[in-house]
Amino acid sequence: MDRWDYEEFLNTEIQKINDLKSKGFMVRDLLDLNEFSYEALKRCGLPPTYLIPKSEPQIMTSEEWNTHTSSEHKWEFYDDVPFGDCDERDRVMLGLIYSSGLKHLLEILPSKTKEELAKLLCGR
Repeated sequence: MDRWDYEEFLNTEIQKINDLKSKGFMVRDLLDLNEFSYEALKRCGLPPTYLIPKSEPQIMTSEEWNTHTSSEHKWEFYDDVPFGDCDERDRVMLGLIYSSGLKHLLEILPSKTKEELAKLLCGR
C-alpha cells in the first residue's frame, strides 16, 4: 500500500500554483480558486488574503466570503484553540475586519485591549 507523502503533495500544489502564475493568474485569482493548502500558498509567497481592511466597513461578495471561510462554512475547536489552524483563523479574522471596518473593531474592543493595542502600535 502506498503511503501518502505530504511533501510530495505540497510540491505538486506548488507546481500547479506556479503554472497558474506563469499563465497570468494573480493573487486574488489563486486564492479565489480555494484549491490549494495554506502551506502551499505560503511557500509560494502568497498572502493569506487580498482584502485590505479599512476604517469603514466594506462590502464582501459571496465569492470573497467563500474564499475567506472554510469550504463548509463550519468552524471547529481543536485542543482549546478555535479553528485549530492559524491560517484559517487569520483569513476569517481579516475577512470579518474587512466587512466590519477598523472603527467598529475599536468600538467593540474592551478598554484594556485598546491599551494593549496602543502599546503594540507604539512599540512599547
